[in-house]
Amino acid sequence: MRGLQANREELSLLVSQYDPTAVCIQETLLHSNKTASFKNYSYYGISAVKNNSSLHGGVAVLIKNSTPHQQLHINTGLQAIALRATCHKTITIWSIYLSPSIACNITELEDLIRQLPPPVLLLGDFNAHSQQWGSTKRSTREKMVEDFLLKSNLSLLNSGSPTYLHPDTASFSAIDLSITHPALYLDFCWQTDSDLHGSDHYPIVITTDTPSPSFSEPT
Repeated sequence: MRGLQANREELSLLVSQYDPTAVCIQETLLHSNKTASFKNYSYYGISAVKNNSSLHGGVAVLIKNSTPHQQLHINTGLQAIALRATCHKTITIWSIYLSPSIACNITELEDLIRQLPPPVLLLGDFNAHSQQWGSTKRSTREKMVEDFLLKSNLSLLNSGSPTYLHPDTASFSAIDLSITHPALYLDFCWQTDSDLHGSDHYPIVITTDTPSPSFSEPT
């Protein structure tokens, strides 16, 4: 997000354009005493971490008030938040941010996913480079993510399109991953928005043609 307060209007435009059921946000940069409100949506967030004099990270989920949901209480040192929601199916929506400057291991990810009822839709900034999901270079975090997908029997929705534009080098990479259980893989269509909307990451749009069982179809 590159700051929820700084780019609130851009987020409002995206919400108006796509009318999403849920929005997973990383790098809100919100202090612990700050929150956010959007019309017709409930906000759930984990505050950013203070490092020296600046804030880093922060994750959140916006979800429509009309969507049956509840926040899941998870025990983890990672910046992650999860909701159980009834969309086209009842799923766990999980937003996560892994800082490039803080070490993370597969055990932490495995411990977290064991706490979450399946099927999950895991959306986040992993700061992991791999040619497998669209980056031109590789990183040490690549193998950890690949092993996590394999051991947890999860599928990657990314199409290979870039999700990040480096502000200094103007180089593209794919470090934002959309991960789900195989049972949901064919339900979703994955794409990126063509506009950065004030961030250095492209918004990812995940849609499904399957109607929600909780609401009647429009006539």
